[in-house]
Order: sequence, then C-alpha cells, then structure tokens
Amino acid sequence: MKLKMQLKFWQWVIIAASGILLAILAFTAVNLWQLKKTSQRLEGDLHQVQASWQGKNLEKTAQAVAQAKKDLAAMIPLYRRLSFWHYCPGLGRHYDDGQHLLLAGQAGLEAGQQLLAAIEPYQDFLGFGNRQGDGAKTAADRIQFLVETVASLEPQLDSISKQLAVANQNLQAVAARRYPEKWHGYQLRAKISKAQELMAEVTRLSQEGQPLIKKAAWLLGEKSNRYYLVIFQNDGELRPTGGFWTAYGVFRVKKGQIYPLVSSDIYTLDRRFQSPLKPPPLLARYLKVSRWYLRDMNTSPDFATSVERFLPYYQKLTGQKHIDGVIAVDTQVLVDLLRVLGRIGVPGWGNFSAQPDQRCFGCPQVVYQLEMLADKPRSTFIADRKGFLGPVLHSLLSNVIGAPRQQVATLAAVFWRNLEEKHILVYFLDANLERAVSRLGFGGRLLGGDGDYLQINDSNLGGAKANLFIKQKVVSEYYRRQGKLYKKITVTYTNPAPASNCNLEKGDLCLNGAYRDWFRFYLPAGTKLVKLTGSEIKPTVSQELGKTVISGFFGVKNPLYPRSKLIISAEVELPFNKSSFKLWRQKQPGKKEVEETIKVNGRVVYQEKLRRDRVFPIAF
Repeated sequence: MKLKMQLKFWQWVIIAASGILLAILAFTAVNLWQLKKTSQRLEGDLHQVQASWQGKNLEKTAQAVAQAKKDLAAMIPLYRRLSFWHYCPGLGRHYDDGQHLLLAGQAGLEAGQQLLAAIEPYQDFLGFGNRQGDGAKTAADRIQFLVETVASLEPQLDSISKQLAVANQNLQAVAARRYPEKWHGYQLRAKISKAQELMAEVTRLSQEGQPLIKKAAWLLGEKSNRYYLVIFQNDGELRPTGGFWTAYGVFRVKKGQIYPLVSSDIYTLDRRFQSPLKPPPLLARYLKVSRWYLRDMNTSPDFATSVERFLPYYQKLTGQKHIDGVIAVDTQVLVDLLRVLGRIGVPGWGNFSAQPDQRCFGCPQVVYQLEMLADKPRSTFIADRKGFLGPVLHSLLSNVIGAPRQQVATLAAVFWRNLEEKHILVYFLDANLERAVSRLGFGGRLLGGDGDYLQINDSNLGGAKANLFIKQKVVSEYYRRQGKLYKKITVTYTNPAPASNCNLEKGDLCLNGAYRDWFRFYLPAGTKLVKLTGSEIKPTVSQELGKTVISGFFGVKNPLYPRSKLIISAEVELPFNKSSFKLWRQKQPGKKEVEETIKVNGRVVYQEKLRRDRVFPIAF
C-alpha cells in the first residue's frame, strides 16, 4: 500500500513537472513566434533603410530608421520574457548573446538616427534630396556653408560616438566561435565575425576621427590661410613611402577655396640643393649618387619620418616657412577621380583620362601621359618638365568642387578609399592632428601592437617604371619546431607585361625594363633570421622604428625581367610563443594590391587581396 502511494506521488510529480515543462515550452513558442514576426518586420525596415540610402533619399531613410527603432523596441520586452533561459545550462550563453545583439542594434539605430539628423543640413552638399532652390547653389556656396557650420557638428558627433561604443561593446561580447560555421546554408559564424570587425572599425573611426572634425573649419581656412605642400609619388617607380618623389606643389586654402601657389619639378629644386649629406650605402651603390638628394629622402617606410627629414631642407631652400600639412598622392588617386569625372583638359599639359592606353599595355591614359611628360627623351632641354602637379591637381580639384550633386557621394568614397589604401598620405605639423591621422591609419606610419607584425617594403632602384606591371603574392606560414614559433614568408614577384623599347636613341618611353629591388621585411622587435633566399647581397638584420628589419637586394646578377617571376623567401623565429595572437599586416603605400595567403601548420586560414592594412587573428 505504501509502495503504491509512493508510486502515485512520483507519478503526480512527473505529471506536474511535465505540465510545467509543456507550459514553459508553449510560453516560449508563443513568444518566439511573436519575435519571429517582429524580426521579419525589422528585416524589412533595414532593407528599406539600405534602399533609401542608396537612392539618396534622406527623408525616407530617416523614416525607415525610425520604424526600425520602433520594431526593435517591440522585440526587447518579448525577448526579456524568456529571461529564465539565462539560467538553463548550455542555453544561457546563447540567450545572453541574443540580449547583446538587441542592445547593439538599439544603440546602432540610435547612432544612425542621430547621424541622419546631423547631416540633414548638408544633404544637398552630399548629393541627397532634391529640395527646391538647392540647384541654384554654386559649389563655392556649398563649401562656404560647410566651412561656417561644420563646428556645430561636434556635440552631435560626440553623442554618435558614444552610441557606437555601446553597440560595439555589446556586439564584441558575442562569441562567434560558439556558433556553427554554416546554419541552413547561412555562413553564420563568418557573418558574426564580419559584423564585429565592421562595427569595431566604425567605432574606432568615429573616436579617432573626432580631432579632425573638431578642427575641420581650421583645416579649411575659415579664419586664416592654410598652406599645404603636395608631393607626387610616382608609384610606377616604387619607393619606401609609396613612390619616387617626382614633383611638388603648394596650395593655399581660404574658406574652403583652393589656390595653387607653386608647382615645380623636384629635380629643379635639387639643382639648387647643395646637399651636405652622404646617401645611404645602397643608394650610393645602385643609384650611383654621391649626395643624398631631396628626391631620394623618403628612404624610411614611415612617411612622417621621411617628411621630417625632407621638410627643413625644403623650407630653407624655398623660403616657404609656413606649411600646415604635407599630402602625398600617387597615380591611383588621379585615375580613380578621372573614372568618376571623365576626361579633363589641363591648359598647357593636354588632356587626361582613365581610359586604357595600349602604349603602356593597357595602363590608364593619365599614367602614360604623365610618364611621357616627365620622362620621354627629348632633343632639347625643357626646364621644370615635371612641374605638372599643380596644374593637374588644381584642374582635378576644380572639377571635383564643381561636380554635380549626383557625383558627390561617389567622389567622397574615392577619397576615403585612397586614404585607406594609402594612395593618399597625410602629415600635419600640429601634433594633435598628426596623432589623429596616424591613429586613423592615414599617416603612412608603421604601427602595430602585441603579437606579430609584417610590412614588406620594396624600393625600385633602376627598374624604369616596372612597378606599373609587377604583381606580388605573399604567403606566410606559421609552424612550431622544438617548442619555438617560426614563420616562413615567401614573396613572389611576377611581371606579366612585355618589355618596353628602352633604346634612348629611339625616343620611346622605357616603362617596363629589368627590375632591381631593395627589399625589407619589417617584423616584431626581437625576431631572429634563420634563413633568407633570393638576395644577391648578404642580408642585414637591424632595428628601426621599433621593428626588426631584414634587408636584401636583387637585380644586378638576377633582375626580374618582363614576362618572368622571381621568389624571395625569409624564415624567421618569432620573439614569442603563443597559441593565439594577432598579425598586424601593413601594406606598403603605393602598391595596388597584394595576393595574401596565411597558413597555420599547413592549413590555409586566410586568403584575400590585400588593399589596406589588416589585423588577422591567428590561432593554432
């Protein structure tokens, strides 16, 4: 009898527990169904945000963001009803991840709404909307309005930055590794990681870029003139900071208007420069120079270091004491702008376009035209033959400023991309501004943090303009041996284009000839060289800019000829031994792209075209 009563008791317990479980499951199912319906509406809102933004309709974009905020706000209490799952083993962390995603979305939409409100007065300048009367505004009117009002954005940008920081903090709290790589055909883990990377980058830019925004009116010459020295780096003849310093110009900026003051050939400047300096040994040996000329002073891969070496001599020689900033540009900037603007004419220098030119095996016509102006052999001496920079840039900037509103966003994207890809480098004499551009990655400085680091720096010492055609592949392979961490770096240089006729008597442009290269691997301080192959000289190991530098040279006995390839390989012992770390990979300025492959224990973990600096998480 007693046993029978005990059985009935446990039966009732089981029945009660089952009932509670069913109730919980039913409650969860109902709320999940409601969450699904609301999330579908939210997804539609976000699609509308994207479509309205791409359609350059600021009003509809703002309406879609407001609706998305409303639908997301409706999801939060529904989700919190399920908070008891937080205490369930194995599911609690997933519930917490969902909570973080909702909070990240809430902060992100708030930041978006504030941003749209901040830029609303500038929608005509940015190419949005079609308000009556806006079409009558001249480019000068728009720039004047920007200069006078940009300071008012400061408090709004502070608030936006704070909201982005909240969004980023919550998004980074989600552990992507807890989720499968694929889920119902959806690349789930990769999507989470990509969203985290993008949000971290946006948050960083919003924080690091504030000093520039706060001084934007100052930079645009709101109250007094600003003077900028612009240096043209010929990336067809690659040098450490991105190209051979060919020409320079000085521009005055007043209330956003740009006035060219000087445009000259750097050789003309060098003829007046009685250099007291001895050149670095490799320059003396391979360039056959006995003095260190201004045109060769960018031997440091750190743009600021090279500029700070060059600027005092330049100012003393020219008397141009007041310089607020130095800006370097290469041919990619010109090409990208012309792809948007179309062909332009520059009085005294001809027409320029981005169309392919078969005289340089399909390179853009502007590249061939500039090379022809600068380097084509002539029977008579032409003074300042490379003084094209000022007129060409001024004409380009005039066309940019006068561009129709439909092109503004595209042109802004061109400038941003070229800053990110280091085809534009910026140096400010103001320490706070210089710190800001460096943190943004726009200053051409060698950066990095804890873990591994790599920049492969090439200097063309006598290979004509072969860098117009050379392609580069880099494979980094990590492995352990006898308890130590090693890396093998293999660099393959390929020149697929045919050779130019370099007979000076014939008078052709010698663009693609035998390539001679001074190469340097910048690695973490304390790295030890095990073996280097491919160098014609004995490799040197030194310390520079807080990095270990392994240097070599090829090209005298074994140059890279057109339609051939050459391989350099360095095996190193890293100064740490961790199971997980970050690789800070910095691309050399001036290079278009590098085919990058990273392997760990023989397994490919990353493979992409490297166009900008990247941080790669590495794990064994």
